[in-house]
Amino acid sequence: MRRWSPRKKLALGLLFVAFVACAIGFVSFVLQPFWYFERLGKLLLRNAGLERATLDGPRGRLIYFRGGSGETLVLIHGANDQAGAWSLVARPLVQGRRLLVPDLPGHGESEPRRGSLGPADLIAGVERLLDAEVGSGRATLLGNSLGGWLALVYAARHPERVAHVILLNGAAIRSAPAVGISLLPKTREEAARALDMLTDPATPRAPGFVLDAMVRRAPASPLARLYEAPVDESLFLDDRLQGLRIPVSLIWGESDRLMPPAYAEETRARLPAARVELLPRCGHVPQRECPEAAVAAIERALREPPAAGPKED
Repeated sequence: MRRWSPRKKLALGLLFVAFVACAIGFVSFVLQPFWYFERLGKLLLRNAGLERATLDGPRGRLIYFRGGSGETLVLIHGANDQAGAWSLVARPLVQGRRLLVPDLPGHGESEPRRGSLGPADLIAGVERLLDAEVGSGRATLLGNSLGGWLALVYAARHPERVAHVILLNGAAIRSAPAVGISLLPKTREEAARALDMLTDPATPRAPGFVLDAMVRRAPASPLARLYEAPVDESLFLDDRLQGLRIPVSLIWGESDRLMPPAYAEETRARLPAARVELLPRCGHVPQRECPEAAVAAIERALREPPAAGPKED
């Protein structure tokens, strides 16, 4: 019978422990990919020079990232997302300016983590962040999807504190729901259809374990909690956009079939100072799907905001 030396036994033991740790890590990633995606995104925010900060929000602790110096640019993610959504564009955007990147209330690490969650909570979170970090100064708000709507609501409430709003496939007006898409999928097939509607056909498709994770997280997700909240008609801006004198840049992934380019044009037509730029081969979340093109368009918008029209008498 072959005998192993103590050194070989130790080496084999360490190898076995490493194998088990890797196996556990792989299984954990397969079961909770979005947890890992969030941690990776926030690590990249830190590597871009942003620090994690905390303040007392409207419904508990509000987590956000801040960094850089200069004019303030606030990056507002969409529903079911978190601050790490901006990780691929933070490093170039922080050059020469100050970034604020929050986890909206009820999203990411921000509270409330469970229970009721309404649009008013999200808007209050944006207001709390700007009160604390900008004060009476002015900021440019860059919002993706639901984050764009929040940016416009904030601008309508506090026009003196907003220099410019940039909608990155950002919601602004009510529209008919896209046919055949469920943002709270119940099956792998529904999850796959949703991602197909949100991304360019040439973008690699999500693996099955990610689709399964989408299905598992849907019932208790921030979006599900928002859907359960009563509708507050006073928060919709459809008939009030024409009174918003702040310049609004609309940067749009033209492959978005949830909110297609026609939606962007309809929004632009209601605004007195607005311009649309389309991003080819890009979908609903350009900062993730085509970050280089998104950054280039954002920089162009920041250099030359749309000119405001003449004031009404």
